[in-house]
Amino acid sequence: MIWHVQNENFILDSTRIFMKAFHLLFFHGSFIFPECILIFGLILLLMIDSTSDQKDRPWFYSISATSLVISITALLFRWREEPRISFSGNFQTNNFNEIFQFLILLCSTLCIPLSVEYIECTEMAITEFLLFVLTATLGGMFLCGANDLITIFVAPECFSFCSYLLSGYTKRDVRSNEATMKYLLMGGASSSILVHGFSWLYGSSGGEIELQEIVNGLINTQMYNSSGISIALIFITVGIGVQAFPSPFSSMDP
Repeated sequence: MIWHVQNENFILDSTRIFMKAFHLLFFHGSFIFPECILIFGLILLLMIDSTSDQKDRPWFYSISATSLVISITALLFRWREEPRISFSGNFQTNNFNEIFQFLILLCSTLCIPLSVEYIECTEMAITEFLLFVLTATLGGMFLCGANDLITIFVAPECFSFCSYLLSGYTKRDVRSNEATMKYLLMGGASSSILVHGFSWLYGSSGGEIELQEIVNGLINTQMYNSSGISIALIFITVGIGVQAFPSPFSSMDP
C-alpha cells in the first residue's frame, strides 16, 4: 500500500515537472531558436551515424555546416529586437550577447571545412569530431545568454568537456593522451574553484542566483564592500580563467 502511494506521487511529480518543462519550451522556445537548430543538428547526426556506413561522410559535413549557417541566419534575423529575459530569468537575449554568439558560430563554421583534409588524412572518426564541435558551440552560445549562476556554471562545463575530448581525439598519440589528462585535472580543479566562488557570492547576496537579484541583494545586505565579495571575485576569476585560458592562464594550456 505504501509502495503504491509512493509510486503515484512519483508519477504525479514527474508529470508536473514534464508539463512545466514543456510550458517553458513552448512559450520561450523562440528565444533559443538558434540553439534549438544546433540541437536538432546534433540529433540528426547521431541518427544518421547509427544507421549508415562510412561512405556517408559528406552528409555529416553538410548537416553540421548547414545547421551552423541556419543558426547564424536565425541570429541575424533576431538582431535589433528588444532585450528579453526568458526561462524564469535564467536566459537573456540582447544585441550585446548576440555579437558573441555570432562570433562563436562563425568560428565553428570555419573550423569544419578547415579540418576536413586533416581528418581524412588521419582516417579518424568524423562524427565524434563534429559532435564535439557542435556541442562546444552550443555551450558557448548558452554561456553568452546566461543570466544566473547555474547556467553560468553548466554552459562552460559543456564546452570544457568537449575540449577535453577534442584534445584526446587522436587516441594513438601519446601527446594527445597527456594533454587530455592534464586538461581534465586542471578543468576539475577550476570547476571546484568556480563553484566555491559562486557559493561566496550566493551567500553574500542573501541566497540569490540571478545576476540582477545578486546585485540588489548585495546592496540590501550592505555586503558589496565586504571581503567576502573580494574572495568570491578572485575565485570566480581564477576558475573561469583556467577553463578559458586567457592571458596569463594561457601558459597552463595543455
